[in-house]
Amino acid sequence: MFLHRKLVAKVIEVAPIRVYEVATFYSMFNRTKVGKYHLLVCGTTPCMIRGSREIEDALLKHLGVKRNEVTKDGLFSVGEMECMGCCVNAPMITVADYSNGSEGYTYNYYEDVTPKRVVEIVELLRRGEKLPPGTQNPKRTKCGPEGGNTTLLSDPKPPPCRDLDAC
Repeated sequence: MFLHRKLVAKVIEVAPIRVYEVATFYSMFNRTKVGKYHLLVCGTTPCMIRGSREIEDALLKHLGVKRNEVTKDGLFSVGEMECMGCCVNAPMITVADYSNGSEGYTYNYYEDVTPKRVVEIVELLRRGEKLPPGTQNPKRTKCGPEGGNTTLLSDPKPPPCRDLDAC
């Protein structure tokens, strides 16, 4: 990585540390080999409060690897990603799916995960099955509350006229 960083820095005429800063900040820049499915656990406070460390522990234990290691079959690796932007459905993981190569990769977000559910997700991927991304909580629709909405159940009434000052 160090040699590549120096070459890139020379080409774009910046200090090598600037290249390293970008490469370590953005999760799509992998500085080490990753699996066909790179499992990224959200590491920010809302997900940590809701159990992201237990999610990561379940993945590492089930796969028999450490963070940023690749399984012997090359299928899986586990890493961390900063905020995935869906704190309401914490904890969550992203699966960077490289099964179509690095040019055709996709990111799929799985929310409301539990240690048991992430292991199930791994086994589905191992069998080549694709599951719909989004919430993994069957009691929730997208980011709505469990059991459905309890307020704002109908369209609001429009104002009596368009110009509220003239009403």
